[in-house]
Amino acid sequence: MQVAQQNEAAQPQVASNIPPPDLNAVQDAVNRVFKDKARIDMSRKPYFVAGDFNGDGSQDIAVVLQPTPEKLADLNEEFPNWILKNPFAPGAESRVPRLRVAAHDSLLAVIHGYGTKGWRDPEATQTFLLKNAIGSGMNARDAKDVRKANSGTKTPHLSGDVISQVVNGSQGYLYFADATYSWYDPKTFQEQPETGMAHLRAAKQIRR
Repeated sequence: MQVAQQNEAAQPQVASNIPPPDLNAVQDAVNRVFKDKARIDMSRKPYFVAGDFNGDGSQDIAVVLQPTPEKLADLNEEFPNWILKNPFAPGAESRVPRLRVAAHDSLLAVIHGYGTKGWRDPEATQTFLLKNAIGSGMNARDAKDVRKANSGTKTPHLSGDVISQVVNGSQGYLYFADATYSWYDPKTFQEQPETGMAHLRAAKQIRR
């Protein structure tokens, strides 16, 4: 496991030749994606963690951000360079009204890595911007360790590392759920109903 400078973040190891993240490199990644629309919230400790959160073998970085007040309209543009999500939203998020960033929101940006350089690569721009996702004690955990720690309980499919933290008094994990990030609380997690082709075929058979 890698450790950032000054013990700011604990990182599951993705590749042995990847150096621990440091503030300058993280700032470069934030600037690449957000320009001057958001800034790192250094009041949080830690304010970034690294891991392979989407399970593609390339290291990602999760960074706590604050909106730049005078750039709020840019953060809420119709077609931004990131995907804005609320991982606590039940089921599919409603698109009406469209999810928006408020001036005093604390945000977690997860910048997915690209290739062997991970989130440091200039091509690494795929980013999820998560509302309501900031808690305390944020750290990255290996999916195998999480499954082992919660054996005997229902768990979602964990394709990569997870972000462990305490949110609203509950210990849980942010995890990549195929096309978005979701929240897993071992005490309350319920499996989502099947929505694939097999489910659709079964529904047709029932209606016959």
